[in-house]
Order: sequence, then C-alpha cells, then structure tokens
Amino acid sequence: MILFITGTPGTGKTTVSKLFKEQFSFTLVDINGLVEDEKLYTGIHKKGYKIVDIPALCSKLDDIINNLGDGEDLLVEGHLSHFCGGADRVIVLRAHPDTLGDRLQDKGFKDAKIAENVEAEALDVCAFEAYQEYGDRTSEVDTTGKNPEEVVDIIKMIVDGEKTSPVGGVDFSGYLGS
Repeated sequence: MILFITGTPGTGKTTVSKLFKEQFSFTLVDINGLVEDEKLYTGIHKKGYKIVDIPALCSKLDDIINNLGDGEDLLVEGHLSHFCGGADRVIVLRAHPDTLGDRLQDKGFKDAKIAENVEAEALDVCAFEAYQEYGDRTSEVDTTGKNPEEVVDIIKMIVDGEKTSPVGGVDFSGYLGS
C-alpha cells in the first residue's frame, strides 16, 4: 500500500502520519524533509519559503517507490505529495478555517500566511488538486474536534474499505461569506 497524506498546513498531517506509521508499520517519507535533504528546490521566495522543484520531487519520490521492498507499505506525508504520482490512496486532511487559523497561530505563522492558508482551506484547494490527480482514490477527513488517534482510525477504515469519505463531503466554502 502506498498512501499519501496531504492537506493545508496545520490540518494535522505530521502528527497523524507519525501515529499511523507507528501503529501500522509503514515506512514514512516526510516531503518537507525530503525537499530539504535532497535540495529539491530552486530558490527562496521573497516571503521566505523554499520554491520546491515539483518535477524533481516527484522523480525522487518515484525512485523511493520503485525501490520499496516486497510487501513494504509506504506513507508519504506533506502538502505537496498529491502533485506526485504513485499513490494507491490519497487522504486529504481538512480542518475548519477557524481551527486552522488557531493552529497556525500557535505554530508562529505570520498573519498573512495564516490568512492565505485559511482561504486555501475554505476553497478546498488541496482536496481539489488531489482529486484532479487521483480521482476516486482521493478521500478527505475533517480533523476538526478530533484527536489524532480518531483521525488515524478513520484513515485506517478508509484504507481498509470499511468507510468512504469522498472529496466534497467536507465543505467550508460558506466560511468566506461570513
């Protein structure tokens, strides 16, 4: 099984992925770490973040996937993972924009970056992008009000085919009108 977990920054990807890895013995690839370690970026944006070389990232991820051992399960975590191919299933973590804003503020994000990410979440940007690449192999999970263990349980049920959670079931679009 090759599972990608993506979503807007602050939705819980890192916490949930680490817990999922521990519980189900997946090999974990952290996209941010991979970009840093392999220098898969073309420069630094004036806002201070790395400009990721998506084709190079996807090529490196293809290499990792192609070198998996027999029966080895892979979990790829990061908000850019859905731009790359190779996943059997993509899970988009979501969070209500108010919750997301609070989480990003707690992480020390600047107000402009918080606003940018809250808007992206309200507009379903990651879910839409993932669905464009993966179609019905994409599911979304609302992490609002759930602890990481609950989210891991939901993801496991989706992966095992015991639960469906198609893209479009989580809708925060009304947030922008309020």
